[in-house]
Parts: sequence; structure tokens; C-alpha cells
Amino acid sequence: MATVSAPAASTLHPRAAAFTVEARSIERRFGLLFGISGIALVAAMGVLGLIMRLTQAKVISLSPAWFYRLLTLHGGGMITGALLAAMGATWYVVHPTVPLRPQRMLASYALLVSGAVAVLVATLIGGFGAAWTFLPPLPFFPSGQWPVWSEAVFFVGMIAIGSGFFVYCLDVLEQAAAAYGGVLAALGWEFLRGREQVAPPPQVIAATVVAIDGMLAMAAGSAITLGLLGHTYDSSVGFDPLVAKNLVYFFGHTIANLIIYLAAASVYVILPRYAGRAYEVTKVFVGGWLAALVFIVSVYSHHLYLDFVQPRWAEIISEVSSYASLIPVAVITIYSMTMLVWGSRYRWTLASSLLYVGLIGWAIGGTGAVIDSIIPFNFRLHNTVWVVAHIHTYLMLTVVVWILAFVAHMLERDAGRTSSSGARIAMLTLMLVGGFGLTGTWFVEGALGIPRRYAIQPTGTSAYSVVGSIFGLLFALGFLVCLLQLLSLARTAWERRHYVQVEHVESWTGTHYKAREERELTPEAPRDLPNAIGTPLSGGPQLGFGLGLCIVSLAAFFPQVISASESSIRYHHLDHAGQFLFGTALGVLLGSAPSISRRLGDRPGLGVAAVVVVPIVMMLLMVPRIYEPLERHPLEHGLYHAGMAALGLLTGLGASRLGVVAGRLSAFLSIGMALMFAAAMKGG
Repeated sequence: MATVSAPAASTLHPRAAAFTVEARSIERRFGLLFGISGIALVAAMGVLGLIMRLTQAKVISLSPAWFYRLLTLHGGGMITGALLAAMGATWYVVHPTVPLRPQRMLASYALLVSGAVAVLVATLIGGFGAAWTFLPPLPFFPSGQWPVWSEAVFFVGMIAIGSGFFVYCLDVLEQAAAAYGGVLAALGWEFLRGREQVAPPPQVIAATVVAIDGMLAMAAGSAITLGLLGHTYDSSVGFDPLVAKNLVYFFGHTIANLIIYLAAASVYVILPRYAGRAYEVTKVFVGGWLAALVFIVSVYSHHLYLDFVQPRWAEIISEVSSYASLIPVAVITIYSMTMLVWGSRYRWTLASSLLYVGLIGWAIGGTGAVIDSIIPFNFRLHNTVWVVAHIHTYLMLTVVVWILAFVAHMLERDAGRTSSSGARIAMLTLMLVGGFGLTGTWFVEGALGIPRRYAIQPTGTSAYSVVGSIFGLLFALGFLVCLLQLLSLARTAWERRHYVQVEHVESWTGTHYKAREERELTPEAPRDLPNAIGTPLSGGPQLGFGLGLCIVSLAAFFPQVISASESSIRYHHLDHAGQFLFGTALGVLLGSAPSISRRLGDRPGLGVAAVVVVPIVMMLLMVPRIYEPLERHPLEHGLYHAGMAALGLLTGLGASRLGVVAGRLSAFLSIGMALMFAAAMKGG
């Protein structure tokens, strides 16, 4: 008789079995796909970063043109790689509770990877070097270093990356709202008010906050990026520098900030498994994350303190939010996690060690960020490498460390073992000394006023870059040791998942022996997905409100906008945005009507495609080069305006397939994108 022993989760704390859910194959596959892809991209971008540091140290010779190419690719690629892996980690821990849609996850992956490839082509082949923040007008003054097509390819890549994250966030928001009976319940608001006794799991609350803020940031980023893309094929399209900078930083700072919150969602689930203590959601936790919902999207303006034309109220809000955002981070996550570990007989494995190191990186990087947000310090530090120091402490020593821990956690569970203690100690020593040594040199340089984003450093400062490069090499060596340990775990995990040692008895002699045989994998039954709850508008009052909005738009709003549209291109764009608004409102109204909704059926996939693609098409068509020739022909001009409304109608119908929460927010953001486009783009 053959007997097979099930693998034991020997790497976890003995008490973790009481609250640990066994990962399904779909969660492991998506986790590994996103985690490995993200780590590979991060590793490649890290090599580019080391090359740039060695260039500043004058160890190797790299032309300024190539330096700025690599600088642009390094920033965009690192953000994308970290985002990919963090998305996979959060999906891995949220999917057992909220049945997210695999098809949308694949769509997000395809968009993010294609966007990263476009950025790579634009920089390495096209020579684009205006930094991943692409602040206008720099992209359009290449001084002969890059052609126009590279600008367009870069902007297309950024739009694809933003759209991929938007799809991911929309799916999380829609499914979480459906699973918990509304977005407020998914955020823990009902628990905070005492109306529910049990709160949603911590990873669901965190993921829902990230989803809402992520959709807001991606809408702003798409609006300005589409406007700048329009400038590449119509030079008469101008832009308002202040509005454009606000939108760029609202997008860029927020997405970089959200990555760490996204990764933290997985830490709430994985770290307790090594401490043997389940993470308990309290009202303080819920209140902290609700505060973070506001702080995350309101801190970006501290990047604009030096812009004297920035409204004072915006600077005050960002300063207060920058201080206040430290409280949820320090108290809710860092303090609570360290207390969870304290006295728990923590299981020190490869994954658990990296998780704990990430808490240290977040604390130190966050302190550097708060110092930079204090206005007197900001005036001296913001355009120096101090900012480089704190963002690398955030990403390199927190997010990257956590995504390595996430992949290690999956492989350790499948392999039934961890790495050797000697290799683990060597890796941690190299990564801690190298990582904090590298960022420490940047902090010192920043305090001395050495500028950031300079290919050629000030005279007499290359020694700092030499020291930083040495520390960077140490970190890279530790990173390599970690990858080798992950590879060893992966081989063991593959063997355990696909093969099993089966005991046999020789019939003639009675001898017992074991032989390796292929394991029979039992297919897992697919989980039922909850349908999106309702439509954006339901019942007589809400449908009446939608109808009233359409009538008011036609009777009161549009005539004034149409009259003003003759005075400037900006108001002309506002006219088009108004037509799109009317069409979207009408589409939501029609799609929410019971009889029409039944005919449209449950088509959330088409709904997502509509709210993502159609507004992009609308804004690509909203350039003078396309609509000005039509103004000489009244019929064609009228058809163009009708087309704007028709695109809005398609967007509204698509939003009506996404339920109450996701449908309303996606329709609102689609209109908001058009309005932000109109505010930022003007005549040349």
C-alpha cells in the first residue's frame, strides 16, 4: 500500500494554523506571476541606478544624454516593477475573502507590462530623457536629443500603466463593495459607528482605500498625459504650467505613495503567520485608514512649495496632511506590527526577516519625508538628493524588501522549509549595511545642498558618490544572495508540488522502498463571483435626479459655455467636456432604467472597457487640429459635438454595468478627466 504525507507548513508559527487560509492555485499563480515579474523589473532598474551612481562617482563614463535616458527609465521602470509586485501581493491576500476577477487581473498585467515596454522603447531607442515625472514643457524641448515619436511613445506607455492600475483598483472596489454590501461597509465605517460587530479584514480595508485613491490619481494622470500626448501631434495645444504640474504630481506622488500602502495590505496578513497572532481590526485601525484615505491624496502639494503662484490654501492642506499622515503609518502599521512580534516567539525565516526589515525602512524613510515636508527645511532640501534618499528608503528598503518577502513566503509554504540561517544572515547584513549606507550618503549630500537629477555633480563631491556606490554594490550583492535563496526554494517547491515520494512494497521479497512519482493534481472548483450591487441610479428619486441633471445641463449650463467657447481654446475644451458630461449622465440614466438594464445584462467586462477606453478616445479627439477644420462646415461641426455626447453616452452605459459604487465613481471620474483636461490644456 502506498501512503503519502501532506506537507506541513513548518515555516509558520505553530499557532498560525488557527487563522491561516490555505492559498488556492489561482492565488499562487497570480502572486508568482506579478511577484516574479515585478522583482525582475526592479532588479533591472536597480542595475541602471548603480550605473548612474558610478557615473556620478566618475568610475565609469556615461554621456549626460544617456544618463538622463537611464534616469527616466529607472524611475518609470522601478515604479512599475514595485507596483506590479505589490498588486500581486495584495491580490494574493484579498482574493480568499473578496473574489476578484482573474480576467481583470490579466488585463491589468498586460497594460502594465506593455506600458513598461513602451517606456523602455521611448528611452533606450528613442532617447527620451525628460524624467519619469515628465513635467512640461521639458519633454517638448529635447535640444536635438530625442524625436517627437519618442515623446508620444513615452506618454502612451504612461497612459497604459495608469490604465492598468485603474482596472485593478476598479475591480477591487467593485468586488469589495459587492462582498460587504457597500463601500462604507468595506471601509469599516459601519463597524466604526457600532452598527456591525465584526469589521472587514485589515487587507480588505487597506485595499479599498488604495482602490479609491488609485482611481482618483489615475484619472488625473490620464487627463494630463493625454493632453501632453495631444501636443505631440498638434503643436497648437498649449498647457497651463501650474495646473499641469499639480496634475502631474497628484498622479506621480500618489502612485508612488500608494505602492507602499498596497504592500502594507499584504503585511497585515503574512507577518501575523510568523508571530502566531492574528491581526485584530480595531476602531483605531479603521479610523486611521479612513484618515489615510484623505491624507494620501492631499499631501502631493508639498512638491509645489517653491512655486510661489500655488494657492496658499493648497500648501496649508498639504503641510497639515504631511504631518498627520505620519500618525496612521507610525501607530496603525509600524507600532502595531512590532507589538505583534514582541514576545510572540517569532519564527525567523527568510520571509519573516524581510518583513521586519521593511518596517524599519518605512520608519526611517517616513521620517525623512516628514522633514522634507516642513517648509523651512523644504526650501533647502527639496531640490537636493535628500528627496532621492527618502524615496529610496521607502522603495528599496521597504517595498522591495516586502515584495521579496511575499515571494519568499509563497515559496517557503510550498517548499516546507526556509533558507539556511547562514545565507539569511549574510543577505540581511549586506542589504542593511548596503541599503542604509547608500541612502545615508544621499541624506548627507542633501543636507549639504547637492542637487538631484544632475548627471554631473558639483566639483569636489564625487567622493560621496564613490562611497554611495560601494554601499550600493553591497546591497546588490545581498539582493543577489536573496534571489539565489528564492531560486533554491523554488526548486524544492516545484518538486513538492509536482512529485511525491510513494512507499512501495516488493511483492516477491516484501522489501519496502520509496519512489518519486508525479502527483495527481485535483482541479479546484471556480468560485462564484458576486454580481455588482444594483445600478448607479435606482428608484424614482435617483432616476429623477439624473433626468434633472440632463435638463439643467441643456437649459442652463451649456448656453453660457458655448458662448464662452469662442473666446479661448480652454473654454472650447470646456464646451466639449460639457457635451461629454451630458452624454455620460444620459448613459447612466438610461443604463439604470430597469427595462434597459435588463436588456444590457450583466456585462462588467464591457463596462470596464468602456469607462477606460472611451474617455481616452474622447480626449485624443479634443485637439484643435481635428475640430477647427470642422468649424467651417456647420453639419460636420454639429456631428463632432454629437460625437462627443455619444462617447459620453457609451461611457455612461458602461458605468451602469459596474454597480452602485464603481459605476458612480467611474462615471464621475470620466467626466472629471474631461474637465481636468479642459483646465490644463489651452491655446499655444
